[in-house]
Amino acid sequence: MQKLPKTEFELVVIGSGFGATMTALTIAQRIGDQRPDILMLERGTWWTTPVPTVQDKTIATAKFLKERGQPVQYWSSVEHFKGFIDLVLRCFRRPKNEDGLYELTQLGKRTWFGLKQEENDGVTVLRACGVGGGSLVYSNITIRPPDFVLADERWPLTWTAEERNSYYDLARHAIGYGVVSAWIEHDKGNIPFQDPTGQNQLPAGSVNEGLSNIVTRSARLNPHWTVVTDPHGRELKRITIDPDPKLPSENQNRLWIDRARVFQTAMSELTNDFGTVDSSINDLTPEGLKEDPQRPQNYPGKPLNYCERQGRCNVGCLPGARQPLNKQLMAAIFGKIDGTPPLFNDKDDNEYKRFHLHPLTEVDIIHALPNNGGYEIEYWQRDENKPSRKTSQKVRAKRVIIAAGCLGTNEILLRSKARGGLPHLSRKVGSGFSTNGDYIAFLEGLDKPVSLTRGPVTTSFGHFNTPEAEPGKPVDTKKFHMIEDQGIPRAAASTIGFGIPVIRMLTAQLHHSPRLFALLLIARWLWHRLGFYVLAFFKDASERQQIFESEDEFTNNMMCIVAQGRESSVGQFRLGASPTESPLRVKRTDNLSFTQDPIFAEVRSSLARLAAKLGSTKNFINPFIGGPAKVLKAESIATSHPLGGCSMAQSVVEGVVDEYGRVFYDTDTNTPAYYQGLYVADSSILPTALGVNPSLTISALSLRIADHLVKDIQGQVSA
Repeated sequence: MQKLPKTEFELVVIGSGFGATMTALTIAQRIGDQRPDILMLERGTWWTTPVPTVQDKTIATAKFLKERGQPVQYWSSVEHFKGFIDLVLRCFRRPKNEDGLYELTQLGKRTWFGLKQEENDGVTVLRACGVGGGSLVYSNITIRPPDFVLADERWPLTWTAEERNSYYDLARHAIGYGVVSAWIEHDKGNIPFQDPTGQNQLPAGSVNEGLSNIVTRSARLNPHWTVVTDPHGRELKRITIDPDPKLPSENQNRLWIDRARVFQTAMSELTNDFGTVDSSINDLTPEGLKEDPQRPQNYPGKPLNYCERQGRCNVGCLPGARQPLNKQLMAAIFGKIDGTPPLFNDKDDNEYKRFHLHPLTEVDIIHALPNNGGYEIEYWQRDENKPSRKTSQKVRAKRVIIAAGCLGTNEILLRSKARGGLPHLSRKVGSGFSTNGDYIAFLEGLDKPVSLTRGPVTTSFGHFNTPEAEPGKPVDTKKFHMIEDQGIPRAAASTIGFGIPVIRMLTAQLHHSPRLFALLLIARWLWHRLGFYVLAFFKDASERQQIFESEDEFTNNMMCIVAQGRESSVGQFRLGASPTESPLRVKRTDNLSFTQDPIFAEVRSSLARLAAKLGSTKNFINPFIGGPAKVLKAESIATSHPLGGCSMAQSVVEGVVDEYGRVFYDTDTNTPAYYQGLYVADSSILPTALGVNPSLTISALSLRIADHLVKDIQGQVSA
C-alpha cells in the first residue's frame, strides 16, 4: 500500500462517508486555486465488482486502484447459499478480518469467550467499513424529512426556508451527479439543474447520471405512474390505481416489479402520503418518453452502467449502477479507468499530490496542539496483507473534520476527552443518541406473489402522521413514522426455510463468532439438503420437490419492510470499561429500554393494518424483538441509521457543536468558544431522530458546514 508522502496537512478528514465526502470535495473544489493539502483517513478498503459492467468490460477498476497503491476487495458475487457464507466469512469485520465491509456491533458486555451476553444495552448497529462509508451498503434512498422534524426546538439551525431548500437541492445533486458538479452548477445559479443547451447533456463535472425512480421489471419500461406534487414542490411518482378501466385487472400495472406494485397498492389504502423513493442509482429513460435532463436517462455519449434489478444494493451492485461515494472519490483523487485525469491531482506528477486518501487507518485519539497550533491525530495503520497487524502512526493538520459516523465519531471524541487530547470538550459528548426509530420486519403468508429478490432493494415509501397523510384531519407529528419495502438478496433468500430459525437464535453471536455461525449454518444446510434430496429421489418424478425451487420462489409470498420514526433521542454513550465490553456502551436517560420507545407501538400499529391490506392472516415479525431474542435476553433495536451523541446546539451547555459543525470549547463561562479548526460533519450532530433515511439530510448539513468552512478559510467569516 502506498505510504503517505508527509505527516503534515492543511486539512485531515476522518472518514469517507457522506459527511466526509461532501466536506472534503467541497473544500477541494471551492478553494482549489490555493491547492490545499487534504488527507482522508478511512478505516476500510476499496470495494468493487468482480464482473464486467457496461463501463468496465475488462474489470479494470480493481487493477487501476491497485496500481495506485490502494487495497481492493470484491463484492460477494455468488447468488445462492455459498454467497451467504462468503458474506459471513469474508465481508464481516471481525478479529483477524479487520478489512471486512460490514461491522455488526451489539452494544453491551459479554462473558464466556464472548458467547454469552451478560449485559445487553438493547442496540445492535450495522455499519460499513470501506471507502465510501455508509454509501457502500445503504439502500440508495435520498428522502427529505418533513419540515416539522427540523422545526423541533432541539434543532438550532438559523437557516431560512429558502436556504434550507437550496441546501437540500444541492445535496440531491451532490449525491445524484457529484459534489464537484453540484458546486459548478451552483456557481452558475443552476441548482436544481436545468440543461441550458436543450441537448439533454449531463451537468458539468458529473460522475453519476442523477437520481432515479425505479419500479419496473427492467429498464426502459414505462411505469405509467401518477405524478403529484409533494410539499416541497417536487414531483412524486406513485402507482395508478385502476389505470385503464378497459383493461382486465390482471393486466393493470403489469410492468411493475411485483413488490412495488403490491406494496404501493396496499399503502394507498392506508395513507395519502406515499410514493416511489428517489434512488441514487443510474437507470435508462423508458421507451417512448422524452429525455429530460432532470430525470435519469440514457444520455448521448459514453454508456453508463444502469440498474439490472438484481436486488443486491446492500451487498454490492454487480452491474455498477449504484452511486456510492467511492466513485466520486476515485475520480477526484485518481481519475477514471477511461483515462479521464483526476480532478484534484496532477496525473503525471508522482511527487506531489494535494488530495490523498489513506485506507486501513483507524483513528485512536486527537490531540489539540498548544497555542492553536492545529491537531495531532494518532491512528492505527493496518497491514494490507494481514490487517490484524497494526502500527501506530501520527499526522498533523491545521484543520480537522471528524466524519467517522455516529459510533466512530462519538468513540473518538469520548476517548480524546478521557485521555487528555481534547480535555475541554462539552460535557454533552455522547448525549442525545437515537436509533432513528429503525425497525425491520417480515410478513409471511401473503395471498399474492411478491418476489423480494427482484428490483432495487427499496422502491417505495409510506408516511404516517403527516398533514398530507390524512388531509383535513388533526395529526400528531410526534408520532410521525414511515414504512418502506425492503428486498432480500438471493444469497440471503437461499436460507429461507431452514436458516431463519438459526439466524434468529444466533444473530446475537454473529459479530463475535462468525466462523461458528457459518459452521452451524452450513451443518443445518447440509442436513436440510440431505433430507430433501432423499425425499426428492422418490417423489420428484411425480411431484416437483421444494429443494428444486429457486431463491425467487422462496420469497414469493413474503414481504419485508423497514421503518423509521421519531424516536425519543435520549440515549447516552459512554466508553466501554473492559475488553469484554463493546467499545461504546449506551443507555436511555429515561430508564426505558430502547425497544420500549413509544414510536415502535405506532410502527407496529401501522404494520398490523398493512398486513391486513396485503392479504395475510399473520403478523409482521421483527427477528430482533420477541421470540428467541427475548429468551436469549438479546432483544435489541437493529439500526443502520444511528444518530446523535455529538449534537448541534446553541451553546456548549446544550451540545457539542454549533450549527456549522464547529466544536465547542468548554471555558466554564457563558462566552462562546471553539476548538479552532475542529469540526464534526456526520450523523452524530443530528440532535433528534429524522424518522426517514438520513443520507440526504447528512449531506445537506455537511455541504452547509463545508460552505461555511470555506468562507472561514478565505477570511470571510470569523472562526
